[in-house]
Amino acid sequence: MSGHSLSIQETETLGYYDFMSYLEVPYFHVGGLVSTEKLAELCRLDRDKKVLMVGCGTGFSACYLAKKVGCFVVGVDIAELSIEKAKERAKKKGVEGITDFRIGDAYALPFEAGTFDAVITEFVSQFLDRGRAFREFARVLKPGGSLGINEMYREKEIPPKPAEKLTHAEDIFGEITGLPFNLPTPEEWEKELEEAGLEDVQVRKCRPTASLEEAKKLIRAMDGLLEFARYFSSVSVKMIKYTLISKKIRHRFRRLGEGKKILLRKKSTSRYVGYVLATGTKPKK
Repeated sequence: MSGHSLSIQETETLGYYDFMSYLEVPYFHVGGLVSTEKLAELCRLDRDKKVLMVGCGTGFSACYLAKKVGCFVVGVDIAELSIEKAKERAKKKGVEGITDFRIGDAYALPFEAGTFDAVITEFVSQFLDRGRAFREFARVLKPGGSLGINEMYREKEIPPKPAEKLTHAEDIFGEITGLPFNLPTPEEWEKELEEAGLEDVQVRKCRPTASLEEAKKLIRAMDGLLEFARYFSSVSVKMIKYTLISKKIRHRFRRLGEGKKILLRKKSTSRYVGYVLATGTKPKK
């Protein structure tokens, strides 16, 4: 699929994340590359570490960390198209030798116990049965290894009207992705990590903000302003094309915009939402 353009009918059959991978959208997680770097720091990544990124998508963050930190990064994703794109990205970025991308299920990772120094997810765990997933992530961690997540949260105490709208936004994201979507509270994230057997659990609440620092990091990751502009122009043209031609895709983007407005832009609701950078350590004994 990655080597040719798909017909409108073919794109309409793709799941949401397969479609976004086909469009080559770089990443989805709130906080961007600033949060990716911070999570890498919290997980104490360096060039000697072996890292697993679950739900790696098209490999943008994985390749970014491999190139910036020098660590060996393995990315798994359940979507074949995403893995194809990730391999293409690794080749283009010159990190083929320190990355490995393969199809994999978050609930049954194709690795032996104690394989990785760190396991990371970005905008992935909130779609999972976290009890099952976190236990599996912990299984493949080395003793003393770190689990780090960048995921969204909603506050514990929310007035009824905004709470109702946030639940509606969760329903929208569940609808368009075809995946269960709910935002735990920071307290729930902490509890679920601890229940997976991790210790020294830390949950850091963050607010999504646009920043010049993020823009600079993204431009550098795209190999300069010219390539950045070319890349996003190409993605935008594809989005406009499919939105204009396909009623189904147009509906999908309209619903996506509705959900993102509630979660991230509407003041009456977005004030109760953010993202966590949470970490835990697998006990050494």
